[in-house]
Amino acid sequence: MKILILFLFTLVMSSGQLLFKKASLDINWNEGLLGLFNPWLITGIILYGIATLVWVWILKTVPLNFAYPFTALAFVIVPVAASILFKESLGWQNAVGTIFIIAGIVIISVKEI
Repeated sequence: MKILILFLFTLVMSSGQLLFKKASLDINWNEGLLGLFNPWLITGIILYGIATLVWVWILKTVPLNFAYPFTALAFVIVPVAASILFKESLGWQNAVGTIFIIAGIVIISVKEI
């Protein structure tokens, strides 16, 4: 159950990052602060707020040394999703990094499974 909640947290956090990217493409910086009233940005901030509350709850129930490495999954999820949604390119470095990140999480989580 802990691992499922950590995965869900990472998905919410990654979704916030993707919404921030979308907002950055749509914000009209010439409007000053009014340009920041963007539905993508507001939704991303709300998701980050929710993720923060979930993270605090996670830290109450899961040791930090086990929970924190799962946040690295965002370094896998966000680039892959950005390549699909925003047509950003992925290189071999992303693939190698992804392998190391997943291997690290598996190694750390073996003691908890």
